[in-house]
Amino acid sequence: MTRKKLVPVLTLFIAALLIFPVPIFLGSPELKKVTLTIASPEWLPGKIIEELSKEKFTEYAKQYGYDVEIVFDYSPWGTYYQRLSSVFAARSSEIDLAFSDSQWIGEFSEGGHIIKLNDFLEANPEVKKALVEDTMENVLLYYLVYPRAGLKPEDAPKLIEEGKVNVWGIPGTADAALIFHYRKDLFSHPEERAAFKAKYGYELPQTYEDWAKVDWVQVRDFAEFFTRKKGEKLAGEVLEDDFYGIVLNNARDYDFISCFFLPIFWSWGAELWNETTMTAEGYVNSPQAKEAAKFYMELVKFMPPGAPSIDYDGLITIFTQGRAAMTVLWASMSAIFFDPKASKVYDKVAEALMPHHDGVRYTTLGGQPLVVSSYSRNKEVAFLYLKWYYSDTIQKELALKLGFTARKSILNSEEFLNSHPWTRAYADNIKYAKDFWNIPLYSKLLEAQQEVLNAMVAGQISPEEAMDLIAQRHEEILRQARK
Repeated sequence: MTRKKLVPVLTLFIAALLIFPVPIFLGSPELKKVTLTIASPEWLPGKIIEELSKEKFTEYAKQYGYDVEIVFDYSPWGTYYQRLSSVFAARSSEIDLAFSDSQWIGEFSEGGHIIKLNDFLEANPEVKKALVEDTMENVLLYYLVYPRAGLKPEDAPKLIEEGKVNVWGIPGTADAALIFHYRKDLFSHPEERAAFKAKYGYELPQTYEDWAKVDWVQVRDFAEFFTRKKGEKLAGEVLEDDFYGIVLNNARDYDFISCFFLPIFWSWGAELWNETTMTAEGYVNSPQAKEAAKFYMELVKFMPPGAPSIDYDGLITIFTQGRAAMTVLWASMSAIFFDPKASKVYDKVAEALMPHHDGVRYTTLGGQPLVVSSYSRNKEVAFLYLKWYYSDTIQKELALKLGFTARKSILNSEEFLNSHPWTRAYADNIKYAKDFWNIPLYSKLLEAQQEVLNAMVAGQISPEEAMDLIAQRHEEILRQARK
């Protein structure tokens, strides 16, 4: 072979090694020292992943010739987006991988900040197979694919298999579905059951199967019924404080109120926008959208005072102190409800499917894909980490520790379903998870929506006016994308 022909062959070989490292064996050269830095929100799942990475990835990497030090770069949720954005804007190499919210994929990919993984998947067929054959379709589409306009979750496996879409990550922390929690001691109390039936004409749900039939309109009845004043009786005992039917996160911070409003919004048949034409007018302010907003305000009547400022800390405090009958929370945060050191109702909580409305059921998609920074100086080790992270063994171990996963084979296993109090509800809820925008203008769209929804809960604007105002502001923002 001539030198001229040899050069491109060697180039291809070296590129392949970056995304498909080869194990070394005894007698190989000394291990190469590498510090692999992974950006993560500051929360319990990150700590669990860090611990497992330090314990097992470091040993795994030695097979490929690397002595790896794992460093997790934590930021609070409130500033995490700003942290990643500033690192990427500076084209800094200080981060190798990041757990990115799914909605940031558009901005980060169009900015050239993260690496497209199509070649990585071709070079690592076991990872591609795990994605295509054993990962929930909605997670595949919403976490990994951009652009995605006009695509449906059921299309994702085939499109990824055939390489017809751009893939930007793998499922990182698949905290993908909100879970409905309720006080089982109250709903099963004989006196409360009899009083409820006498007032509303039907029975309170008693079993998991009963709850699967519950409409959001019935949740409104439950919330009204269980709202009591100090001095009144609840389950045969005199209340020392006011008690509330339901508590939800209505805070303006980041995506808080949107995540809790959207399951109702979508279940009423509304949509945020037309993803193909990038228009909001007539969608986010449709008749169905306005009815959903009006219904949400019905629930607000039975929430604690200061509902517009209730965030995750407030929600968890109110529910664990035994002052609300129902709530909704992510799987990643649900463990505190069952901790006897933190919760007065640790033995009185049960989980259910998110309610439907007229047979339509949705929950907001949560969780983060794991992406590789374009500016990493350790790309070969970053790719190796992806391969390790999405292996069957590591995914199962993480699922059992975290109480959530996107892998179908794990979701359907008895071991997972029995691993935590909420895992059955999580496994049933994830199929209804839906995401919102993931285009570069996401943060502006979200900020406008958060401000208006929070004002609606505060009573500063009517539900109908709120949805019209969101449509107006979103149209102004989306005009930039349509140019």
